[in-house]
Amino acid sequence: MLKFIRGKGQQPSAERQRLQKELFSYRKTVQHGFPHKPSAVAYDPISKLMAIGTQTGAIKVFGQPGVEFYGQHTLISNSAAELNVQLLEWVYGTGRVLSLTASNHLILWEPVGATLVAIKTLPFDGKLKKVSSLCCSLNKDIVWIGTEGGNIYQFDLNSFSIREPVIYHDIVLEQVPPTYKLNPGAIESIRQLPNAHNKLLIAYNRGLCVLWDLETSAVIRAYIAPGHGQSVGLFVNADGTQFTWYHADGSYASWSLTNAEAPKNVNYVPYGPDPCKSINRLYKGNRGTAEVVIFSGGMPRSAYGDHNCVSVHASDGNKVCLDFTSKVIDFFVTYQNNTDNVQVLVVLLEEEFCAYDLTDSKVPVIKAPYLHSVHASAVTCNYLASQVSQEVYNKIVHAGEEQDADCSHIEWPINGGILDEEVPDDIDNEDARLYEILLTGHEDGSVKFWDCTGVVLKPLYNFKTALLFGHENQDDIPAESSEPVDESEPPFRKSGLFDPYSDDPRLAVKKIALCPKTGRLIVGGTAGQIVIANFDNGENDSAPLKASSMNLVSDRDGFVWKGHDQLTVRANLLDSDAEPVGDVGVEITGVLQVLPPASITCLALEANWGLVAGGTAHGLVLFDFNTFLPVFHRCTLNPNDLTGAGEQLSRRKSFKKSLRESFRKLRKGRSTRNNPTQVATTLESRPIERQVEARSTDDGMGSMVRCLQFAKTFITNVNITSPTLWSATNSSTVSVFLLHLPAPLTAATNIPPVSGNAAATTAATQPRRVSAQLAKEIQLKHRAPVVGIAIFDQHGYPVDQQSNSSAVSPPHRLLIASEEQFKVFSLPQLKPINKYKLTANEGARVRRIHFASFSCRLPSDLLAHGVGGSPSKSISTRSQENAQDVANTSANNTSGSVGADARLYHEMALLCLTNMGDIVVLSVPELKRQLNAAAVRREDINGISSLCFTNGGEALYMLSSSELQRISLSTTKAVTPQGGIEVEELVNEEQDNPVDDANSVTEENHEHIDATSSTSTHSNDPSRKDRTKPLEVDIDQLKGGVTLTNGVNSTTESNSPNRANETITSSVGDITVDSVRDHLNATTTTLCTTTTEETVGRLSVLSTQTNQTLTSANMKDVTDFNIPNLMDLAPLSNTTETNSSSVVIKSIITSISHEKTNGETETVTTKTTQREESQF
Repeated sequence: MLKFIRGKGQQPSAERQRLQKELFSYRKTVQHGFPHKPSAVAYDPISKLMAIGTQTGAIKVFGQPGVEFYGQHTLISNSAAELNVQLLEWVYGTGRVLSLTASNHLILWEPVGATLVAIKTLPFDGKLKKVSSLCCSLNKDIVWIGTEGGNIYQFDLNSFSIREPVIYHDIVLEQVPPTYKLNPGAIESIRQLPNAHNKLLIAYNRGLCVLWDLETSAVIRAYIAPGHGQSVGLFVNADGTQFTWYHADGSYASWSLTNAEAPKNVNYVPYGPDPCKSINRLYKGNRGTAEVVIFSGGMPRSAYGDHNCVSVHASDGNKVCLDFTSKVIDFFVTYQNNTDNVQVLVVLLEEEFCAYDLTDSKVPVIKAPYLHSVHASAVTCNYLASQVSQEVYNKIVHAGEEQDADCSHIEWPINGGILDEEVPDDIDNEDARLYEILLTGHEDGSVKFWDCTGVVLKPLYNFKTALLFGHENQDDIPAESSEPVDESEPPFRKSGLFDPYSDDPRLAVKKIALCPKTGRLIVGGTAGQIVIANFDNGENDSAPLKASSMNLVSDRDGFVWKGHDQLTVRANLLDSDAEPVGDVGVEITGVLQVLPPASITCLALEANWGLVAGGTAHGLVLFDFNTFLPVFHRCTLNPNDLTGAGEQLSRRKSFKKSLRESFRKLRKGRSTRNNPTQVATTLESRPIERQVEARSTDDGMGSMVRCLQFAKTFITNVNITSPTLWSATNSSTVSVFLLHLPAPLTAATNIPPVSGNAAATTAATQPRRVSAQLAKEIQLKHRAPVVGIAIFDQHGYPVDQQSNSSAVSPPHRLLIASEEQFKVFSLPQLKPINKYKLTANEGARVRRIHFASFSCRLPSDLLAHGVGGSPSKSISTRSQENAQDVANTSANNTSGSVGADARLYHEMALLCLTNMGDIVVLSVPELKRQLNAAAVRREDINGISSLCFTNGGEALYMLSSSELQRISLSTTKAVTPQGGIEVEELVNEEQDNPVDDANSVTEENHEHIDATSSTSTHSNDPSRKDRTKPLEVDIDQLKGGVTLTNGVNSTTESNSPNRANETITSSVGDITVDSVRDHLNATTTTLCTTTTEETVGRLSVLSTQTNQTLTSANMKDVTDFNIPNLMDLAPLSNTTETNSSSVVIKSIITSISHEKTNGETETVTTKTTQREESQF
């Protein structure tokens, strides 16, 4: 009874519920890296914007660094062709872009906030109406649509309908010379003359090109290719006097627009005379006095047909053939000020994005500011160094600049959009700025440093470990000469960074550690190698490379290692007079080899003590890299396991025993089926808790060291902190090692020597080696693998995140997180304080933990009521809060009404990632759930295993093999795109009664247009005025179908009193048509705030926002449902404001309608221009 009363009093108060909303909220923010499976690219030379479409339906628009917009095609009839983007065409200068999908749908996109919204859709039906090419008018009002049937339709952008006249190929053939008697075939290219907007240049598939007059609807001139070679496309020069026509046989020729006669070199094949492949795209321009032709394809079919090339041929004899390792999707060339002077070549490949300087005859590479290929070599591990100091950051940047010395520094041409460059207020000193750096380990042994502080993922430096290993006579690979060996061979030049192949799988990086204050770098590999390096300014003389080894199984006589051999450090690098390895600004101290050469499973670094610890499947090692001497090692192998491969010589269960248990389970199941009442009684008498399968005590992989942690904490008594090393294994064995450091190291940690000045003097004259001894050992009963160990003070701050050890306030507590539960112990007594069983309650397993700081501004009178009553809550302004990059951070603080007397409230929380892709936020030390968010799809194993947390409540994970998704769990800390685009108005408004035509917009699309026109097209809409300003909205709330990809989005906040006992949750259950129908039937008789909120919670993937003046939604097939019952929700709902409630109800109806019609839930997007006021 006492437990029941105590349990009822543990529910969070209303103030705490409000504070949770101010501190914690889940949203997806930014995507970094290279889009997965790109399929189309387009460039707007007027707005200086670039758009990329993918096979998965994503559209991304990029301008100047920091200006990014995302859009996502949605499924209508569950066909993958509806997502595959085949063509992109800009409506030049307006900020709008057209996309053509493989299902023959034409969609117009417009930027709203940080998102691209599909405002109009036009479906084409019939095989003859299969769209083959697009051309947007320079007057921004018409798009000419060429089809495979050979006809060209005029598409009015203002009314979004087809208008007359249609350019039929029959009419064109009547005006073509009689020598051409073929069916011209599909429309391959349409170009409007830049000097005469009333004329079109049309290229047909079968060697016919005509100049068409739009005013007279007549052919002005016809151009016929000799032999009627298959055409591919056209390029018209800037002044509209000539065009270049390229073909499928690898030939191209420049024709004069004023003369229909064929040029002399009409059959010129640049890589002839052998049969060549098709030229897929061609641009032409000038570099000084030389003429430059840039084209893709055209390779000799038999000899080099498998090469993916873009060739740059100049008339002055400079020829370069850029040979890429992945397929060329498309490319474009930028010109200087609407002239024919070429500037930059931008190539979109299947696996990377490259740019080259065409103003230089050598065509040097340009380091693009975004769209970097994270997976140039396969990513094998991720590590996020949070709050890196300015000094270390500058050292990393300096080392990276040496690597980029050969890159061109021409100005980046894609610089459109508007970016608010606001100077942060709370960062007065540049030295106080802290950075977030992502380190990716790769299969080829390299570690890449990425600055992920802001919206743009900037590559900083590429650290290579493969140079250290190999044979003595293995020199660096010589640079390939750009001159061909054979005159007939194209002038190939290896281009691009994508190289998916590795020479040696043992080089793969498994674990990384970087000290954010000193710049010490530790890299652990697959073959037990640990590379120790340090970033410096190159001022100190580099010492020769050192190598050492530590054998974990030296005392196990019967041990036999059956795995791969260790890597051999190149002997010539170990000589005393050998030149230092690596780049300028990086000193590689040495290599530690752990034996047996099994993969490194965990690393821990304490740069102030000069110690690094590494763990493998066989044990752990502790190494002093200052003196380059081993400290100690400990083997964690079971004495019975002598195979080294983790396999047991004797099985835990015999076949007879296993068979006996199987029969017992069968009998037990049969008895429960015969007596169902017995099961019910048992379930009622016991609390609902999953049964966790017992683990064997002699599991073969139990010896694997899963985590290592250095900490200065209370382990011997409550008065003095001691340096310690904590280790934990797969079998829940936690060991504490007491470290004895020399006096200088002890002094470096702000703790005076215990024995006084005499001891310090003796230690200085006679350096004492670091030693370690086992102090305590903990064996958890459930024997689940330990995922993480953390020691935190009374405020909840981890000891290892403290820059000043004297700021750590006792008492300390120990958190041991296994795969199944969290447990908090007191120090130094190691008495259990608290426990949170995740697996038993929810069936999920812990994958990763991290401590993060959350903050918000609260009025002082609210703080006086003791909102933060927990000892882990504080109102201090700690230095680590300056880590936020305010310039690129959207401070989405909902406390809009807080006055000047508000104070900054801080709270530490524990972030937990589960194997189901959920992120759970727990308070410390109470371990009370604060937030539950379905962040990663549970099927996405790579995404879950790659997720990394920051100290500010954000996380990064691999969305695909080449993309990173950034998410935020904090209400006030979110890195979101802050750029904008000036969107021009459509000239004419939507027609109230559009005419139904076979080629016009369908009735469904008209409904969509009418429903959204009030917020999309009216010139007096207040949101238009602020279109260039960043809207304070969640990206996913405007993303439509993107939210369905990872299955989560937050609904409108509810003030229902029935939610006082609930945590904030963003997770979404599986919604079916039957479950929605059952819910609607259940709410027919009685409707209250609880059912309203439950409905909203079940359909939380819907994107709803509160608009200040009006809100609209797309209503489809409404008559199929019992509408009055749902409309009763409006007057009875207290969950949101009146407008917001209306939006939720309409969105629910629309979603149900779509689910019934198409079998796929479709989200409805509404727009917002103003945030809701705070609850305080």
